[in-house]
Amino acid sequence: MTMNEMHKNAVEEKRIVMSYISALKKFYPNTYKARYAIGAYNQHKYWQHEDPTVITIHETMLKYGGPEEGGWWYQQGEPVLSHCIFSKKQAIQTYIQYFEEYEIEGQPSLGDSTTYSNYELMFSNALACAYPETKPHYC
Repeated sequence: MTMNEMHKNAVEEKRIVMSYISALKKFYPNTYKARYAIGAYNQHKYWQHEDPTVITIHETMLKYGGPEEGGWWYQQGEPVLSHCIFSKKQAIQTYIQYFEEYEIEGQPSLGDSTTYSNYELMFSNALACAYPETKPHYC
């Protein structure tokens, strides 16, 4: 998969996430944020086989990778914060707090030409760190 295809997929994933939030809000207007947070928590636990211990926030932006095949882009993330969590209840409450504080729901897609950056809110088992570690190169 080329970096350009990866960029298109990343942009499409962001649209799917926003559609998911919109659907939750439509069907569960009073509890959609909690349902979204619980879903993110459970998804982390499913894939990592352990409860998350940290909530991370990164400021993400698209960076130009190079001119190959019409140009390609990659996503870069800079750490904003890491918040340690000690229980599922605290994790969900804190996730909702940051969801509101960083306006995750209303963020425009990184694929929009007027969007410089947005925030990525995740459950994790490691502190937030910059990614990628090295600039990717075209193969």
